[in-house]
This record gives sequence, C-alpha cells and structure tokens, in this order.
Amino acid sequence: QNGTEIACWNLDILNSDFRADSMLIKFLGDAISNLEELIRISNLDMQDIKEANHDAIFQRLESKNNAIYMFDYNKNLVRDAMFKLSKENPNKSIEEILDSETLVLIDKMREGLKTLREINKNYAKSVVAVYEFYNSLLENIIPSQRDGYSNKSHSKVDLLHIEA
Repeated sequence: QNGTEIACWNLDILNSDFRADSMLIKFLGDAISNLEELIRISNLDMQDIKEANHDAIFQRLESKNNAIYMFDYNKNLVRDAMFKLSKENPNKSIEEILDSETLVLIDKMREGLKTLREINKNYAKSVVAVYEFYNSLLENIIPSQRDGYSNKSHSKVDLLHIEA
C-alpha cells in the first residue's frame, strides 16, 4: 500500500462510527512507528555524514521524506481523533477522556520527538561544518574577490593561476 491509499483508509475510519479512542491508539502507534523510522534514518545520516558517505544519505532521501509525510499524516489523525473525543465529551478535559494506554503512547511520542530534535540539531551542526569546510577549501583553491556584501567573483587572473 502506498501512503495515499493508507491515508484515505484512515480518513474513512475516523469519519465512520468506529470508536475514536481505539482509533486514537492505532493512530498514535502508527505515528510512533513513523517517528522510530525517522530516528533510525537520521542516525544513519549522522554516521554517514561523519564518514563523508554522501551517496548513502541521498539514497535514503525518498524513504526519509516518505516517513516524514506519513508521520505528519498520522499526527494529524491523532489530532483529529482527540478533537472528536473532546466533542463527544464536552464537559471533560482531554486528560479525563484519555485512558492510561493512550497517555503512555502520547508520552512515548513526545520522547521520540525530543530524540529526533536532538539528532537533527547535531546533524545540522555537522552539515554546517561540512559546508564551511568545502567553502574554505574552494576559497583556497580559487581565490575570489567580494563585489559588495554578498557577491563573490572570480577574476580571470585567479582562474589562470589555477591552470598554471
């Protein structure tokens, strides 16, 4: 099944007479699975950027984007199911409506998001370091001059020096 088929199936269930609390547990489980896949892929990306294995990172890009899409979709289904529960129980707080299993899953998702955030923060630092390294390397190989604040230009003389 592709993401679109799953998405349509989940929407049909949420809009039907199924119990929103049992669907909430399913959607939370799906979102957590997507999040765990994102964490796994992000950890592989961290390893590969340290080893300059950029091809492996690019090969995982489609699966990572798919996992992001599915997580976002399932997270929205969680939100919709919680909204449906709160509409069905207007005089209760969301904490009173949810059972202990659901609360555990919400905490698990929250912890997974914190973990992913930390991994992504470290990954971003690595990306910036690699970017700075390549820029300084390029600057050492091909000197440039600034035209204003942001434009760099390479003079023909500089390019001739490289060929010599």
